[in-house]
Amino acid sequence: MIIPISRGQQITIPSKYRRMFKMDKGSKIELLKKGNKLIIQPVGEDLVYLFDKAMGIKPKRGMTARQMDELVEDEMLEEP
Repeated sequence: MIIPISRGQQITIPSKYRRMFKMDKGSKIELLKKGNKLIIQPVGEDLVYLFDKAMGIKPKRGMTARQMDELVEDEMLEEP
C-alpha cells in the first residue's frame, strides 16, 4: 500500500491496520531501519510502561533523559 506524506511531514496509518493492531490515538509505535526499509510496528503496553518508568530515572553521569534518548537513537540507527 502506498500512502502520501502530508505537508506537515506526517503519515496516516489506514484504519484497517489500526484496527488490526488495536492502535488508538496516543498508541506508541516503533520505527526500525532494516537495510533500505523503514518498519513501523506497534509497541506493547508493557513496553510503554517500562519506557515511562525509565524516563523518570535520574541519570548518574549528568546526562538528561533527552540526551540518553538521542544516544540510544543514534546507536539504533547505525547499521551493524
